[in-house]
Amino acid sequence: MIGQRIGIRTLYHGATLAPLFHIGAKRAVACDTLLDKARQTNMTSEVSADSARHTSDRPLLFISHRHADRAIADVLRRFVNDRSGGRIAVFQSSSAEADNARVGRELQRELKERLWRTGAVILVFTSPKEDWSYCMWECGVATHPASPETKVVVLQCGPQPPSVYADAVRVQAQDPVSIQKLANDFLTSPDFFPDHNEAVAPGFAANGHEVQQAAKALYEALNEVIIPGDSDEGEDWATVPFLRLQLTFAEVDGIRELDPVKGARAVLEQARVNEIDAEAKRLFGVGRVEPFAPFRSLVDAWQQGRPNSSTGWMDELAEQVRVASHWRSPRFRWQLLRSVDEYDHAMYAPILSRVRSVPRERCHHFNVYFSKFDTDDNGAIRIGFVNEPQTAPGEIAVVAPTASQPAR
Repeated sequence: MIGQRIGIRTLYHGATLAPLFHIGAKRAVACDTLLDKARQTNMTSEVSADSARHTSDRPLLFISHRHADRAIADVLRRFVNDRSGGRIAVFQSSSAEADNARVGRELQRELKERLWRTGAVILVFTSPKEDWSYCMWECGVATHPASPETKVVVLQCGPQPPSVYADAVRVQAQDPVSIQKLANDFLTSPDFFPDHNEAVAPGFAANGHEVQQAAKALYEALNEVIIPGDSDEGEDWATVPFLRLQLTFAEVDGIRELDPVKGARAVLEQARVNEIDAEAKRLFGVGRVEPFAPFRSLVDAWQQGRPNSSTGWMDELAEQVRVASHWRSPRFRWQLLRSVDEYDHAMYAPILSRVRSVPRERCHHFNVYFSKFDTDDNGAIRIGFVNEPQTAPGEIAVVAPTASQPAR
């Protein structure tokens, strides 16, 4: 049967939990604080008396998810609401249309009460590279030994499962057979919700026509919003500084309506940092970048470190992003910048290499690499010839081939 109760020992004891949060150095996160809070909490004293589960209440389904995966959670909520005829309550923190935290209440206490009451948790899991600390905290509270029995269903939306639930039966969101098993269990099993003892759709036959139609609709809806992942997610790294900028669909639509000058200025003001590697941080002179920090904050940090340097590179990058927002290939003018690191004598040119639309997050990603040019002792750019003439800093020498270097 899909879903099971996994005790707090399984979730919280370090040897089992550690691999989940340290799989991939780029996304390694410190989750001990949240986990320790859930482990040490005296739940019975903090959960209000009216939150105890009663068999007369509507069963409660809790969707545990990252808010970036809201589109997937929306599909699940609509499926449960439509197929249950409103007989199942759904908690989804990212949707105003669902049961969620009430205004004026302490968020963590509110979540604890809902998790105490819930009969089933669906964990939407996309990629191990993301931060799952809060979702794991939610699953841990729901399966606290002192709480009523709760089933945890893992909806695996990518090639890799969460390490904590690696041995559990999981639902593969991109496998129609797995989705039918979920739909069948949800609609026809009398114990999908513990303590309820009645099928959500008691008139449906197990794996009957109605169940197959419901499963088909759920599978198609999920795969409209799930971004296919790599078949083998391993570690990778950039050989030059890497930066990923992000603009929302609405921001890109607005930029398309502006003239080139105002459009490029809008890019500088609205773009946010989706990802930045260590080399790019060194380039800009920052040790830490907050998630989705404004790109302008990186520019300001660089200007503080290089107050007398040309800012032509940022105008060049903004223009590349603006042109790519129109789904056109930008032209590169090779405007160069120096690293804030005084020991780095190279020059770097921003190159927009790839644009990706991410419907699940309602945004576009712009992948930027900073192509590296070495310089000699006089600051001239080296481009591969042994005896090139000296040029002024920031200029690229044009060299005729020698006899030993025939023209191509």
